[in-house]
Amino acid sequence: MESDARIRIAYVACAAYTGGAEKYIGLLAGGLDMKRFEPVLVTTGSPGLEPLRTTVARAGARVEDAQGILSLFRVLRRVRPDIVHVNMPGPFDCSYGLPASIARLSGVRRIVTTEHLPMIRPFAKARVIRAVHMSHVSRFITVSEDNRKHLHEKHGAPPEKIRVVLNGITDPGRCAGIRETGTGQIDLLVAGALEERKGHRVILSAMERLPGNIRLLIAGDGPMRGELESLLASGRYGGRVRLLGRVEEMHDLMSRSHIVVVPSLMEATPYVILEAMAAARPVVASGVFGIPEQVEDGVTGILTRPGDDVSLADAILRLASDPEMMRRAGEAGRRRYEERFTLRMSVESTERIYDEVL
Repeated sequence: MESDARIRIAYVACAAYTGGAEKYIGLLAGGLDMKRFEPVLVTTGSPGLEPLRTTVARAGARVEDAQGILSLFRVLRRVRPDIVHVNMPGPFDCSYGLPASIARLSGVRRIVTTEHLPMIRPFAKARVIRAVHMSHVSRFITVSEDNRKHLHEKHGAPPEKIRVVLNGITDPGRCAGIRETGTGQIDLLVAGALEERKGHRVILSAMERLPGNIRLLIAGDGPMRGELESLLASGRYGGRVRLLGRVEEMHDLMSRSHIVVVPSLMEATPYVILEAMAAARPVVASGVFGIPEQVEDGVTGILTRPGDDVSLADAILRLASDPEMMRRAGEAGRRRYEERFTLRMSVESTERIYDEVL
């Protein structure tokens, strides 16, 4: 290969908004070895992906907009990538994986997909399209061992084509030690899209069981915002819960918090857990799908039964009542981040997959 002949990777993103799955693409495209790889982001017309487009452009990557799935063919013919990497937030997104077939029709033979929520089983009429998608993919990336199992068992992906690459983040630096308030006040943080599967109703029910010195900050935006605003306006939480909206920079918010709570009903491996561990903050999370591969129960935090507000409240109170346990769990989380979840580890694992398919 000539010294200036970089490997061109076209990342196809077609979600309606920028969530964790899109953050994955932004971190990956910005973290590649730019001497070897040339990332190109191709989005499909959604205004909700503007934060992703901005992030990738700032990292020095080229950005293209296909203005919809059907015009993707023309864009890929013009870009002429060596590899197309399709980002699949869920199996029903991107028209059930249609971009992989479009990439093949455009002449690309090396196709990688990342499947973030393969625990969702496709309904009958989608299975034929998904089967065609599967046949065109060179390698499937999943972000946990749990996801690997679901991708094979529920979607029929050949096990020899599946690779597990753990999510990683850049190091924001650990936050200062968990602050003593003098009043015994404990601040919880829930961060993520305001949507059904994130379990906001569960944490709000848990808050009604917790003492008055425990407050909750909710960061994020999404379709449940109106419902949550109405609940908070009812006064039933006594001003102990605040809805912050979308927060771009989590590090300052982590530093103000004592415990990070992830009450999700369905989740792969959320970035907020990695951000909490990197910041040396303990985590209370639902023990669902890939989360137990992130949170070491009783060491870096506490796992609870998904959807169970009593279990969640008990775990929060156990940590909140023991400052030394909070400190130990935060430090253990920081070590776990350094050992398993850095961005460099994640990017290098993905680069090896690109080398496999070339």
